[in-house]
Amino acid sequence: MMKYALCLGFALSACASSPNLKAAIPTPHKKPLTTVSKEVQDFEQKFTSWKKTFIVEALQKGYDKKLVARTIGKAKINPKAITKDRKQPEYSRPLWDYLAKAASTERINTGKTKLAANAALFSSVEARYNVDKYILAAIWGLESDYGTILGDDDMIDALSTLAADGRRKAFAENQLYAILELLASGHVRQSQLRGSWAGAMGMTQFIPTTFRDYAVDYDNNGNIDLWTNKGDALGSAANYLSRFGWRNTEPVLAEVKLPKGFDMALADGVTRSISGWAGLGVVPMNGQNWSNQALFLEAKLLVPAGAKGPIFLSFKNFDVIKKYNNSTAYALGIAALAHGFQDKTMIIADWPTNDVPLTRSQRIKLQQALTKQGFDTGGVDGILGPKSRRAIRAWQKANHLPVDGYVNIDLYGRIIKG
Repeated sequence: MMKYALCLGFALSACASSPNLKAAIPTPHKKPLTTVSKEVQDFEQKFTSWKKTFIVEALQKGYDKKLVARTIGKAKINPKAITKDRKQPEYSRPLWDYLAKAASTERINTGKTKLAANAALFSSVEARYNVDKYILAAIWGLESDYGTILGDDDMIDALSTLAADGRRKAFAENQLYAILELLASGHVRQSQLRGSWAGAMGMTQFIPTTFRDYAVDYDNNGNIDLWTNKGDALGSAANYLSRFGWRNTEPVLAEVKLPKGFDMALADGVTRSISGWAGLGVVPMNGQNWSNQALFLEAKLLVPAGAKGPIFLSFKNFDVIKKYNNSTAYALGIAALAHGFQDKTMIIADWPTNDVPLTRSQRIKLQQALTKQGFDTGGVDGILGPKSRRAIRAWQKANHLPVDGYVNIDLYGRIIKG
């Protein structure tokens, strides 16, 4: 639910409405109609077949016939959804570049303005749900640039297209059932259901199942409006975080310094109390001592850019943010932006900015090489998820290297060579 600016690639013809163009345009010769490609024909047939099947299943599940007819029955193909969903970018942005944009000076300043202009609302939401207002403002800022980038795709069309395409059929169909339930409840109008091609809606970019389960009518006006009602949007985000266990008296993460010779294998999801980490020589990067209250908190070591980059202890709240968007980069971005609103510095150590991220092709070759050498990556998909990171750590350990799970181009070359 970190969204990118939406690119609308419409090709505009010359302004035919201009009164000076009519005389200059010659009478066109008729040309034979262009034959529709077989790929398009095949997908249209696939879409029609899926729609018929889904409608039957929806009716069997007890959804109202008229509701299904005016929603799924009228769904149309969204070509952009297919193109975007199938597209796998070859190059990825370095984490430090992402964070620089996520917590840019402009985004921080805009957020400060929004916090000041909506001070009473933020205080009210924070008091009701016991969720930090700066975190809520950061989510608002990253998800929709404070409500300025919402997407304008018809949700039913987009999700129906994704379901028919098949790659994310189960996900898309679950979202469509949630839409039917939302409409049946009367809390949402069909005309409101617009958002990104992937199915996220409103200022906080909720997918329909999240909308159904966690969105709130903050002002009790009978309509849950995440598109234009800041109270509903921020209240819904707060409710979501609260339900997943947000602890408002605890931090999200803290940058730390490790002692020489520290066992980097402990960065593989090991949870310890701050007292336990302190016993291993882990200290705050800012040079201060751990407070007595912090010693009892549990945290995990986070090494997003390897042993040579910034290192953190992440707390329960970091995991709660990842429930919103399961991305370490996103959670770091939210925390950095929230710090910026308060004129606080979250990261002191330097990022390894000379490192160039692996391309998708290189990540695939890396997974293939690790698998061939007996280190299970859980499949080859070009995504270095938890299983691939564990495989990398196992390879590093077997080769007597720091076990941080981080791959730069040098380590990539060594693994490929075997």
